[in-house]
Amino acid sequence: MSHLPPPDERFEVTRESWPDDLPRTLSFPDGRRPIHESVRIRAREHPDAPAVTFYGRTLSWSDLEAAVDAFAKSMRARGYDTGDVCGLYLQNSPQFLVAYHGAHRAGMAVTPINPQFKAPAVARQLEDSDAAVVVTHTDAVDVVRTASAETAVDDVVVTAYGEFAGDGDDVPLPAVVADESPVADVVDDDVPFERLLEEDRSVELPDVALDDAALLQYTGGTTGLPKGCVHTHWNVLFKAATTARVRGYGRPDVLLGTMPLFHVAGKQRYCDALPITGCHAVLLARYEPDAVLASIDEHEVTSTWLAVPSIQELLEHPDVDDYDLTSLSDRREFTNCSSFGTALTRELSDAWRERTGAYVQESGYGLTETHTTDTHTYGDSRVDPGFVGQPCYGVEIEIRDFETNEALPAGESGEIVVRSQATMEEYLNRPDATAAVLEADGFLHTGDVGRLTEDGFLYFLGRRKDTLKVSGHTVSPREVETVLSDHDAVDEVLVVGAPHERRGSVLEAHVVPTDEATTEDALEEAILPFAEANLAEYKVPKRVVRRDSFPRTDVGKVDRVAYRETLPADYE
Repeated sequence: MSHLPPPDERFEVTRESWPDDLPRTLSFPDGRRPIHESVRIRAREHPDAPAVTFYGRTLSWSDLEAAVDAFAKSMRARGYDTGDVCGLYLQNSPQFLVAYHGAHRAGMAVTPINPQFKAPAVARQLEDSDAAVVVTHTDAVDVVRTASAETAVDDVVVTAYGEFAGDGDDVPLPAVVADESPVADVVDDDVPFERLLEEDRSVELPDVALDDAALLQYTGGTTGLPKGCVHTHWNVLFKAATTARVRGYGRPDVLLGTMPLFHVAGKQRYCDALPITGCHAVLLARYEPDAVLASIDEHEVTSTWLAVPSIQELLEHPDVDDYDLTSLSDRREFTNCSSFGTALTRELSDAWRERTGAYVQESGYGLTETHTTDTHTYGDSRVDPGFVGQPCYGVEIEIRDFETNEALPAGESGEIVVRSQATMEEYLNRPDATAAVLEADGFLHTGDVGRLTEDGFLYFLGRRKDTLKVSGHTVSPREVETVLSDHDAVDEVLVVGAPHERRGSVLEAHVVPTDEATTEDALEEAILPFAEANLAEYKVPKRVVRRDSFPRTDVGKVDRVAYRETLPADYE
C-alpha cells in the first residue's frame, strides 16, 4: 500500500527548542515490525511482569501473549484472512487489547467503534468498513445484532467484562461491569470470547507487513458522516514509538488508562505504546472519579492523561485526602491533560502539583488522519491558552493561507497543514474526500486554525468551519475564547455568532461562571471591558450570556455541535 521509508532513515530533530533530556532521534526498541510482535517479545523477556490490570485482576505479559495468540489462531481457523476487518465495540478492557493485537496477528485490520453509538451509527461503520467480525459486550449484543443484520458480519463475539476483572475490593466496579449480563444468558448463534481463547487451533499465522492495513479509524463526524482513515502497521508503529518517547514511558511505569481506547489517542497510549515499552497499564472501563483516585493510590500509578474538567473534579472530590497521589511525580514532573473546551489555568496546575508533585501540561495536538501526537509539550510547563507544543519526530507543520495555500510567516494565523510518517493512506472508499485534504507531496490539510511562533511552537485556535464573519472580518471563536478564559469570572466559555441586521453577525460570549452566584449583568460588566482591553474591536463580544453548563462528547470535550443545536436557527 504505502511507500515505507528506507530502513536506515533516521528521524532526527535538529531544532534548537528541543528539550535537552529528550533524545533527538526516534528509536524503535524492537526494530521496525508490527506492534503485535512486541507483545511476544515482552512475554519472552518479562513473562511474569504485569501487563494490564482491570479492577483487581492482573494479566502478566505471558498471559496477554497467550490470549493474543489464541485469538489470532481462532480467527484464522474460522476462515478469516489477511485484509478482513474486525470491529471492536467495547469499553476499555483487557478484551480490547487481546482482540486488537490478536486480529492484527491474524493479518486482519481493526476498526474501533464508539461504545456509545446506537444501532444506526454502528451499522454505518460496519457497512462502510466491510467488517467480518465484531467483538462486543453482553449488554451491547442486541445493538450489534440489529446493526449487522444487513452487513457482511459473519461472527459476533461476545464477552462480559467481568471475565477479566477482579472483585472490585480495591477499586470500585462501575455499573457496566458490576451489573452486566453473563455471557451464557445472551449468546444465541454468537461466539463466546472465552471459547476463542480455549480452542486448540493448530494453524499457521501469516507474515504481516508494515505496509499492510492495520487500522480503519473513523473520524468524529464533525464535518459530515464519519470517514474511515486507513492506517498501516507502519503508521501505527511510528506514532506508538513517538508517544512512548515524548511521554517518557519506560518499563517501571504504571499507566492509568481512563480515556477511551476506541479513540485514536487513548488507543495509542494504552494499547499501542504499551507493548513497545513493557509498561503496566491499569485500565478503567470508563472515567469515574472514585475509581481514578483509588487506582492511583492502590497501584502507585506514575502516569495518566486526563481532561481538564476531570482534574478539577478530582481536586474537589470530598474524599481526595484519603488517597495518596504522589506516585504521579515519581518518574516525571508532569501530568498530561487535554483542555476539551475547558482551559487549563495556572491555578489548576499549581493545585494539582501541590496534591501530586506534578504540574499539568497540555498533551499536544493531533488528529485522526495523522494518528495524532503531531506535537508534544515535553519539558514545557507553560500554561497559555491554545498552546500545544512543538512538532514531534518526523512531523512537519506549516501555517498556510486558506484561500491561496501559500505558507504564512510566523505569528500569522491560518490553516494548520501537516506532513508525517503516520498520515493516513486515504479515507476508505472516499477518493474525492481524500483528494480534498491530502496533497501529492504528503501534506494534509487539517481544516484547523493555528499559528506558529518564531521558535516553532504551535498554537491551536479552532476549526475553520467554526470561524465567523463579523463586519467583513474572519474571526476564530476559539481565539476569542482563549482570551476570555483568562478572566477570573470565567469557568467555561463558547463564542457564537448572533444575527445582526447590518453586520450579518456579531459575537456573543456564552459563559459558565466560576461562581454560581454571579448574575448575567455582573458577568457582562466584568468581561466586556476585559475583552476590549485584550482584543481587536471586531473580536469583542457584544453580549455575554450566562449558562450553567455545556453539553459534552463521550470523551469529555465541550460539544459545540450539540450546543449550537440548542440555539435559534439563525445563530452560527
